[in-house]
Amino acid sequence: MKKKSNGRGMQGSRRQEILRIGAGLFREKGFDATTIRDITAAVGIGSGSTFCHFRSKRDILDEVARHGMDLVLAEAEAVVRRALAPAEQLRTLIQRHMTLLHDPSSRDFVVVLLFEQRALSAAAKAQLAASMARYEALWEDCLRRLNLSQKGRADVPVHRLLFGALNWTAHWLRPVADPSPQVLADEVAGLLLNGIPG
Repeated sequence: MKKKSNGRGMQGSRRQEILRIGAGLFREKGFDATTIRDITAAVGIGSGSTFCHFRSKRDILDEVARHGMDLVLAEAEAVVRRALAPAEQLRTLIQRHMTLLHDPSSRDFVVVLLFEQRALSAAAKAQLAASMARYEALWEDCLRRLNLSQKGRADVPVHRLLFGALNWTAHWLRPVADPSPQVLADEVAGLLLNGIPG
């Protein structure tokens, strides 16, 4: 006799689909310009159906950003667990950061995390700030072991300057016309470790 489904698997997959579609629309159009109707139309459900899974558009954004942060932090922690030499660890951290920014499976979540933080709820901001502090600490430790954390006269952490350079590629890197994210990651690592060629 066939077992009746309780619908939980269907609900879970629908929730994930709303998150995936929402992340893509938030990245392409921005949070403010995206409506619940946009999301439900893309998912193929009625506009009221979203509220079975999320209370509001901001709740979707919060969950998208949390997932992006989970991806980023998990990758960095996995790199650190490998106990690589400092220079190789830095190269790998840069590679993984760039991959997450540009791989279709993670790009929407990570880009939304980076560029829509102002629209997050206060609770999500606080939660993500704690996770981001852990992420930054992993980079700071690596740079410190390479004696790179105090370079420059400005009282600005080097890892934040590095994040700015890497993250901005989400706006200008063209998949066909420009070098691959991996090639760019190697270039950035080379500049940090070896300096600008004279």
